[in-house]
Amino acid sequence: SGGEPGYMGILLKNLTTDAWVVIIILLVMFVIAVWVMVTKAQMVIRVGGANDRFLERFREDLSGAGLKDAGDLSRSTLYHLYRMGEAEIDKRRAKGVTRLSGASLDAIKATLDAVQVRENHKLNARMVLLTIAIAGGPFLGLLGTVVGVMITFAAIAAAGDVNVNAIAPGIAAALLATVAGLGVAIPALFGYNYLASRIKNISADMQIFVDEFVTRAAELHGQQ
Repeated sequence: SGGEPGYMGILLKNLTTDAWVVIIILLVMFVIAVWVMVTKAQMVIRVGGANDRFLERFREDLSGAGLKDAGDLSRSTLYHLYRMGEAEIDKRRAKGVTRLSGASLDAIKATLDAVQVRENHKLNARMVLLTIAIAGGPFLGLLGTVVGVMITFAAIAAAGDVNVNAIAPGIAAALLATVAGLGVAIPALFGYNYLASRIKNISADMQIFVDEFVTRAAELHGQQ
């Protein structure tokens, strides 16, 4: 009993200054990655739920009267697209246009596509921090390990002592930096894949909705 704390104490005691710097940097990266994963997961879950509620109401209410008030739909990316599409139709009505031409429908679709791109940018915001943790974490850890091993061997060469007991603690401590790098990259990789999948589904739903909205607008307001 108590063997593991003793081993960890030996590792921490033999860490060189450069290894500590690398591990502290990796710790900061880990905290940032966890923050991004938690906040982004909460966001995509809320957006996905709001989109499901919006689609249910949108397909039940052809007039759109029940969608004028955002209410619990304010987080829905589909609702934002819908409001922009309705605003474009209302703008043309205000100019006395009663029936939408093909050019008008194309213009509305272009506007919705632009809104979709902006919504995608919001969904993907800060995801680059996870890719940095995934790609940079192992390399930073490897850097700390290599430098730590170099310093260990340099110290042994200077002392002229080739005893294994003198080599092992320094090398083991240096490897701790690699473990720390993997400890940052692996959770970030899992989190990134989950979030990327959810964001991809939301983006696909937006693209489908744009086509569905334009088709409905053509049926209700298009030229005969």
